[in-house]
Amino acid sequence: MTEAADAFPATQEFPDDAEYAWWLNTHPDGYVLAVRTRSAPLLHKATCPEIDRDVHPGRLRAKGARQICAEAKSALRTWASRELEGGGALLARCPKCGP
Repeated sequence: MTEAADAFPATQEFPDDAEYAWWLNTHPDGYVLAVRTRSAPLLHKATCPEIDRDVHPGRLRAKGARQICAEAKSALRTWASRELEGGGALLARCPKCGP
């Protein structure tokens, strides 16, 4: 099995706010790819307040908004290359948390 195939299942998405908050709290060294319909996907550290649904509920729950979680940036790059138009080899990084 290739490295890319191994990395893809390592991503998780939580539509439920409680499960998402649990993942963020239990994976402080993890990463989240914030995917929105009107802007490029943005990579964050799991501890970044910009991806906290309680702080930014409208933006993070908007139609088409998704937060993809993983313990490794490589898993998120693999996910983006398979799931997003145009691939995702280069992911923009949050300027506030600098993942």
